[in-house]
Amino acid sequence: MTKRSDKYLWCVGSKPPPIDPHSQVKHQIVQRYLERYVHVLMSNFLMEKLTLSIVDGFAGGGEYSSDDGTEYYDGSPLIALRTIREQEAIMNVGRTKQRRIDARYYFVEKLKPHFDYLEHLLSARLPAERFGNDVFLFENAFQNVVDNVIQDIRRRAGGERAIFLLDQYAYDQVPAPLLKKIFNEVKGAEVILTFNVDSLISFLSDTKISRKKLDETGLSRYIDWDGLQALKDQGPMVWRAAIQRNLARGLIESSGALHYTIFYITPMGSTPWTYWLIHLSNSYKARDVMMELHWEMANHFSHYLEPDIYSLNLGYQAKSDSNATRQIEFDLGEAHYFDEVASRKTSSGLTQKLIPAIYDSGESRPFGHWLETIGSSTPATAGMIRQALDPGIRSGDIIARSKDGALRKRGGSLKPTDILSPSSQRPFIFVPR
Repeated sequence: MTKRSDKYLWCVGSKPPPIDPHSQVKHQIVQRYLERYVHVLMSNFLMEKLTLSIVDGFAGGGEYSSDDGTEYYDGSPLIALRTIREQEAIMNVGRTKQRRIDARYYFVEKLKPHFDYLEHLLSARLPAERFGNDVFLFENAFQNVVDNVIQDIRRRAGGERAIFLLDQYAYDQVPAPLLKKIFNEVKGAEVILTFNVDSLISFLSDTKISRKKLDETGLSRYIDWDGLQALKDQGPMVWRAAIQRNLARGLIESSGALHYTIFYITPMGSTPWTYWLIHLSNSYKARDVMMELHWEMANHFSHYLEPDIYSLNLGYQAKSDSNATRQIEFDLGEAHYFDEVASRKTSSGLTQKLIPAIYDSGESRPFGHWLETIGSSTPATAGMIRQALDPGIRSGDIIARSKDGALRKRGGSLKPTDILSPSSQRPFIFVPR
């Protein structure tokens, strides 16, 4: 996961750069997500082998130090190697017939001093025969090697499960068309991406340079260029909230991924610039696992969308300018932190919105349909969605049956295959606050 060259510098023979707290949080997310990824996929004990590719497109030098230089911290390449090794050992405890994770690692770093440090580090940690076998190093920009990496992944027997770690510092090193290529060409792809949204917003203006840069990222068509100045005139809070929605919508739609999480991290410092940590996948289960991690690491993440069900289509358009309509057409919202207060708001809001939505659909549909439909438009996990439906199921507003016809009496017992049907009477939702 490469870093800004004037902040993170690796040089063979020198100590690695000190790590920032927000980078440690990202590394924890990567480690814990990899752990759960393996756990979920290998939950079937009859599965003897998991074929997996891990692509670190901005690998950096591979390790960091503490501020005083007395401790060392693994960077994303070492975290990936260690986590997969540990998970394979854990899943084979007490087993006579060993199960295997057939993992292949692609570490990409374009800056020569950083690449040399990474190569030196890994050569000291790994047997020589692993290089070119299951560990591949590229001294190049990620955009220049992604085609070769994808081809190699697709040649592997046993599926195309791949996790791309794309920790760019800015916002233009992983353009939206590149994300689309990954999801079009690798069936089981997932992406964990950082995107410096504050940097882009600060740069954004209706100039040739700005338009050209947005064209290169694939996001230009999501910006209302004609109304840009009018939006800025409404003040920084309105400006940032609206543009963030437009950029988020553009990034998600352009990637082609079906499911996503998108959350804010604000580094410490006198002039911290907020960036997004984004997870993209075509699997609702993968999205749900990442969402669970955000709730577990509540102190580090936030978002500025609705606390229950939100839309990324509420960005600014000139025709909705408050000077003309006398009202702002998008909701600025407040910071949603993943704490107990936010949990109550999420649950309450979901109950009030989702039960009427099921009734208004007029159809019987599996619970899994609703997970897929609203999954990426809520900060709720699947478990929280189940609990939000509990009042409606207990009151009879929603009829829930298993696929063999058994009546479900509470939301917590819902399975994706259970059928939810609206009652014959209009639901009356009362949620105590």
